[in-house]
Amino acid sequence: MESKTYSHLTFLVVVISLFTAFLGWLTPEMLLKIQYPLLILLVLSIGLPHGATDFLLFRRLQRVNLSRKQIFTFFIYYLLTIIGFLVLWFVFPLLSFIIFIIISSYHFGQSNWENIKIPRSFTFLINLFWGAFAVGGPVFWHWDESQMVISQVIGFTPDFSAVTLEKVQFGLVVINIVLVFLLKTIQSITLFQFYQELVKILVLSCLFYFTPMLIGFALYFGLWHALHSLLSQLSFYKKIWPEFTILDYYRQAAPYTIISVLGFFVMMVGHPYVLPEVSMISTFLIFIACVTLPHVLLIEESYRTPE
Repeated sequence: MESKTYSHLTFLVVVISLFTAFLGWLTPEMLLKIQYPLLILLVLSIGLPHGATDFLLFRRLQRVNLSRKQIFTFFIYYLLTIIGFLVLWFVFPLLSFIIFIIISSYHFGQSNWENIKIPRSFTFLINLFWGAFAVGGPVFWHWDESQMVISQVIGFTPDFSAVTLEKVQFGLVVINIVLVFLLKTIQSITLFQFYQELVKILVLSCLFYFTPMLIGFALYFGLWHALHSLLSQLSFYKKIWPEFTILDYYRQAAPYTIISVLGFFVMMVGHPYVLPEVSMISTFLIFIACVTLPHVLLIEESYRTPE
C-alpha cells in the first residue's frame, strides 16, 4: 500500500514538473511572479520539516535511551555547527559557498541513490555528479539570474560566460546518463530503475531549462528531494513505531521547524543592518546553507551506520 502511494506521488511530482516546465516555456513571466511565494511555501511545508526530525534520527543512531546530558549535547553541537558555519560565511564567504555546493551536491546525489546498492568505489563520484546536475541546472542554465545572487553571497561577481556554463550543464546531463548506463551494465540497477533514472534526468532537465532559476530549484528541492526524504524517514519510523503517521511526523518536526522559522525571521529582520548590500534571497540562501550542514553530517552518519 505504501509502495503504491509512493508511486502515485512520484507520478504526481513528474506531472507537476512537466506542467511547470511547459508554463515556463509558454509564459515565464507568470512563473516569475510566484517564484518567491512558491519557494517559501515549499521550504516551510516540506523543506524544513524534512530536516527537523534530525533528533529522531540521532536517537535511532544511538540505539539507547538517551540521558538528559546526551540530549543537551546533541542540541549544543547542532546549534554550534549552524552558528560556526554562519561565522565562517562572514569571514570566508567564497570558501563557505564552495563547501555548501559540494555538500549539497553530494547530499542530493546520496538521496537519489539511497535505495540502490552502488559499488563503494563509485559512490562518491556518482553522488557528486548527480547532485552537481541538480544544483547546476537552475544555476548554469539561468546564469543571468543566479550570477547576481552568487555575487552577493561571495562578495564579488564571478566572471563566467553564460554560454560556457550552459555547455557545462549539458555535459553534466550527458555524464549522468553515461553513469546510469554504467550502473545498468554492472547490474547495480534493474531495467525498471534504469528507465526510471533516465526519465528523471529528462524531466528535471526540462524543468531546469524552461523555468526561472528559483522555480526550478524550489520544485526540485521541495518535491524531488525533501518530499522523497520525508517519505523515506516516515517509512523507517513506521518500522520502529507501527502506529507512526504523517501527523506524528509533523508533530515531532514542529518544534524544530518553528525554531528554524524564527531563526530565519531574525535573519530577515537583521539583514538590512548586518548585510545591507545583500538581497533577501541571498540571505535566505545563507540561512539554508547553515541549517543544511548539520543535517547533511547526520544523514552521512546514518548511511555509515548499519541497520
